[in-house]
Amino acid sequence: MASTVPETAQAPPPAPAPTAGAAGLSDRALVAVTAVVALPLVWLGYGTDIDIANVLHSGALIRAGDYAPSRNPGVPVVEAIVGVLDPVGGHLLVNLATAAALAFTVVGVARLVRAWGHANGDLVALAFLASPVAIMSGTQTADFVWALAFLVWGALAQLRGRPVVAGVLFALAVGSRSSTLVLVAAFLVADGWDRRHWRRGAVALAVTLPLAVACYVPAWLDAGRTTGFLVASDDWVSVGNNLGRAAVKNLAVLGLPLVVLLAVAAPALVRSLGRWGRDPLVRFAVLALLVTELLYVRMPWKPAHLLPAVLALVLWVAASDRNRRGFLWLLVAAVAVNGLVTFRPLTSDNPDASRRATLSPTVTVGWVLNDARCRARYMHDPPRQASGAWSCTLAPMRGTG
Repeated sequence: MASTVPETAQAPPPAPAPTAGAAGLSDRALVAVTAVVALPLVWLGYGTDIDIANVLHSGALIRAGDYAPSRNPGVPVVEAIVGVLDPVGGHLLVNLATAAALAFTVVGVARLVRAWGHANGDLVALAFLASPVAIMSGTQTADFVWALAFLVWGALAQLRGRPVVAGVLFALAVGSRSSTLVLVAAFLVADGWDRRHWRRGAVALAVTLPLAVACYVPAWLDAGRTTGFLVASDDWVSVGNNLGRAAVKNLAVLGLPLVVLLAVAAPALVRSLGRWGRDPLVRFAVLALLVTELLYVRMPWKPAHLLPAVLALVLWVAASDRNRRGFLWLLVAAVAVNGLVTFRPLTSDNPDASRRATLSPTVTVGWVLNDARCRARYMHDPPRQASGAWSCTLAPMRGTG
């Protein structure tokens, strides 16, 4: 597309020179790695998420020509996917589809890093894949990875000058999780910071909004044509309480090794902010992290709600001068350790309604190993909210009490 602004307008930064001898992993290799990680888990029932039974129920209603959201405001795109696949292949087919969405997300992350002029997108994508919340969410009947898959490929379509396609994919992302709207907004702001991209951003937004609204019309009808479907449980206690719970869950999701490595990278991350005006990857990573964390402090619920924050953090590292293959391999390892063994510094007084916590440092089995154990234990039970699978999978964060 021809530029309509003077040549002095800021352009994206040039791609860093790749490390000698480091060709990087191909898209096929990233898909293969994702398959190796995911396939051993997709067999183990529908999963451990607390909302699985409700999603299956919504899918059954869709098949019957009716609809009720699995929880407000619903995840209509994923509920429809589950509704189509579940009667055909049960949990195996549903989980394989989710794993495919995870593979698309991983490949999309690698391409997004390269599209914005940075090297080593393959290792950045592996760092995202190695996160326990990515592995767990990407191998069960859950919506988190679907939303990111549509978001990342929508971003790629936008960068390729296809804003209508981007708008459709962004709408599917919002239809997969309504909170993804803030990530879409973060991307459009990051891309539109360069005024040459205002037009394509406006087109993408004009396509996204009506289609996203259309996704939630069935929920609006189910709520008696009122906005009642937008009302969610209020999880606000106080500033201190919400910040504390959010901090504890962030540490649990990231893991101590990653927190230490991010502390080492902190000066480089701060320096990257100096390129805010000319590097859209910096802008998107930081904005996505901010909006995700602000939303999480307001509603510090599931650990998997922090999956966009994990993505934002690895993208921020990619936008910094720590984007070197040696450091990125350390990043992958630091992220992956949390799936095998994890450190829990605190134990809450009431895991479901925490008011205070007790210092009780504990090293315990990691998220992925524990989740696999829980899924094997409960895989033959019908999915239901009262199942012990949810409490079981949270044990690395809150203990077994």
